[in-house]
Amino acid sequence: MSDTPAKEPYYGDLEKTQQLSQLFAVAREARDAAWQQRVIEHLAEASFRCGDPQVMTGPGGFPYFALYIPEPGKPFECYVLSHMVDDFLFERGWGVVINLHDNQPDWLLRYGDVVNYKLNKEFYSLPQVPDLPPMGVIESDEQVLVGQPSELFLPTPVRNAMRQYLEFHGLNDVKIVLLSRNTPHGTVQQLIFNLTPGQFADEASYNAFAQSLGWFLPQHYLFGAMEERVFEGQFVAI
Repeated sequence: MSDTPAKEPYYGDLEKTQQLSQLFAVAREARDAAWQQRVIEHLAEASFRCGDPQVMTGPGGFPYFALYIPEPGKPFECYVLSHMVDDFLFERGWGVVINLHDNQPDWLLRYGDVVNYKLNKEFYSLPQVPDLPPMGVIESDEQVLVGQPSELFLPTPVRNAMRQYLEFHGLNDVKIVLLSRNTPHGTVQQLIFNLTPGQFADEASYNAFAQSLGWFLPQHYLFGAMEERVFEGQFVAI
């Protein structure tokens, strides 16, 4: 029985699939920034086959849909990432693992990368400004506008996925606020959670968990955590 909802048949670009096959044949120690950029150029439209099982749990307990390069001469049901994002990945809160062998993937897309494709038609976007302020740190003389993230910035499926993750870890009253901060290069938005070290066993656990929330967000997003009293009355439930 399939883990995914029914989908309309679609076809990818087999030339891009062949390019990825050649790229994934490159030794891992030779996979530099140029190699990564070439992979990114072919990911969205290439043809893949799904794994069995289709969905697996990866590092951090996060769910990933498994894809593989099709085997030559063997028929397969085609999966194309640009379609999968809209069909089910975005709504279900899943990342994607590609060519997983011996616990080593050739490529990994976090759910936040899927979200970024949904919003911007690319898996990775450049940061808003080149020098971002420290996470969760507000200088005493800094001018900050406080508001709430829009549906475009943090869509409902993303909120739902994050809420389920937080509640699974026993955090049932997590709230958020969006800061607009001025930098020498322009305004940057920063998502803040009302998490505090006192909710965790130790500082290391707190920092690790706060960082794990980045799995749900596009990689160029800036986020952090601070006590709710800092912006009392401004935080709202996620």
